[in-house]
Amino acid sequence: MQQAVYIDLYVLVNFSMDLLCLMITASLLHRKVSRLRAILGAILGGVYAAAALLLGWNGLWGLTADVLAACLMCAVTFASRRQSPWKILQCAAVQTLVSMLLGGVMTALYAALNRLKLPFAALQGDGISVWLFALLSAVAGVATLRGGSFLGLSRKTKHVTLHAVLFGREITLSAMVDSGNLLRDPVSGKSVIVADTARLSAVLPPALLSACRSGDCTSWLSHPEQAKRTRPIPAHTAAGERLLLAIVPDRLRVTVGKDTYDADYLIAPAPLGDAAQGFDAVISLH
Repeated sequence: MQQAVYIDLYVLVNFSMDLLCLMITASLLHRKVSRLRAILGAILGGVYAAAALLLGWNGLWGLTADVLAACLMCAVTFASRRQSPWKILQCAAVQTLVSMLLGGVMTALYAALNRLKLPFAALQGDGISVWLFALLSAVAGVATLRGGSFLGLSRKTKHVTLHAVLFGREITLSAMVDSGNLLRDPVSGKSVIVADTARLSAVLPPALLSACRSGDCTSWLSHPEQAKRTRPIPAHTAAGERLLLAIVPDRLRVTVGKDTYDADYLIAPAPLGDAAQGFDAVISLH
């Protein structure tokens, strides 16, 4: 028995499902994601699904192609210079699991509706209407997201927004709240926000950036005016002990939910890599 497949609708359906899976993956992993990049990743997924159907990829080759396609979609959506390839593989694994959960939940919901024998034309016959597909996708998406959180795929990460003025220049940072960040100025006792060096590069003097990246603070601190604007902070890392240069902000305001207030922190540039889960900084709220 031959079955007609409308390739444009097939691509559209797979694009919609891939986009939903990518956004759920970003939510579960607390990853900031560009909508444009997510759309491009989903387009890639939709085109791949059509190609796999037309070329009849099955068996081991088909499974290998599916894995590579998932990795490529996640690379397009999530990859950054600071990110290791293993993080892309993690995203691809979660995205694949989300896709499986989403498909299973949608199938279960459709079967449950069929059992109810509701008098809807969308439930009569072998097909599924567009509105029913959209409804099942939305409900299944919410269920998958909640299920992923329940299974521990999502770690609740509180975050705040920082509005800082450094050396006369304004910058806005998204900061992850981490109670394990116990870094303090040993002299004043002020808490220290650790912010990614690359994110601060546009507002910091080149000499300060160079000192932060090299770890040699002597030249910067030898100038009295420059020393007034920074504090040397001893920090213990996995690589040993190092000295961070923490900046005294001209002004700093913190937004938590709907509340914004002035705050008295120091800000230390440091390479965060994947430690901040895609955020610009790490802060421990008072």
